[in-house]
Amino acid sequence: MKLKSIIFKAVNVLFIIIIGASLLFLLYLGLRIFAFDSYPVNTGSMIPTIKPGDRIVVNKLIYGARLYKNLDFLKGGKLKTFRLKGVRDINYNDVVVFNRTSPLTFDIRQVYVKRCLGLPGDTIWIKDGRYKNSSIANGVAEKHFTQMNQINLVDTLPNCYPYKEALNWTILNFGPLYMPRKGDHIVLDQTNIWLFLRLMRYESGDDIQFLNDTVFYKDQPIHTYTFKENYYFMAGDNFFNSADSRSFGPIPETFIIGVVPFKITSKLRWERL
Repeated sequence: MKLKSIIFKAVNVLFIIIIGASLLFLLYLGLRIFAFDSYPVNTGSMIPTIKPGDRIVVNKLIYGARLYKNLDFLKGGKLKTFRLKGVRDINYNDVVVFNRTSPLTFDIRQVYVKRCLGLPGDTIWIKDGRYKNSSIANGVAEKHFTQMNQINLVDTLPNCYPYKEALNWTILNFGPLYMPRKGDHIVLDQTNIWLFLRLMRYESGDDIQFLNDTVFYKDQPIHTYTFKENYYFMAGDNFFNSADSRSFGPIPETFIIGVVPFKITSKLRWERL
């Protein structure tokens, strides 16, 4: 009888431990999905704000947590999501974490951290290495960035999005590039086709085709297009060493994970960004 009592108590304790561990795991999982997450930083694209070895803390409550309607994207299918209501929209100079791959095919394994320089409806360009935004004063968009005099400039500079030789865009002289808003209508002239073809293909998949300088939607030629998402311009603080919207173009709203208010340095100190 005594042995049975000991076994019964042991089973109860084990059961309580399992239930407690399960609840803690569910709480941890819930916090990561709905509220906060963290990622290590291994590149120098956000120097001096974020350095390799730092760890960023992502607040998903600010913009609203992104939830998946299905998991078809894991097998190459269309990404379908909805977003919970957040505290506010993305603001200029927010440090933002988002998924990215090129071309615009969602990959949950690729996570980038950059600074938001352009909101939907803005036009972004770079003149002689200085960012410009049609909606904000000069200088505001570049106050966090490394300065041009930190490297020796050369005549041969990499081409940039949308990689059209006729545009001749480089990291020093880029744009103008409009950040589409959901519901915006654009005329598909020769310039807009090259600027936004990648975005149209992302939104409409195989329904969008390009042949003989003409865009086709479901095999019918079209001359205008209406955007289905909002887009943002994201850039790394390390101007000359960052793969960002200069390389892969505007970022769809769907790709955004959250805003970074804090980082944990390699010396285990918390710092507000």
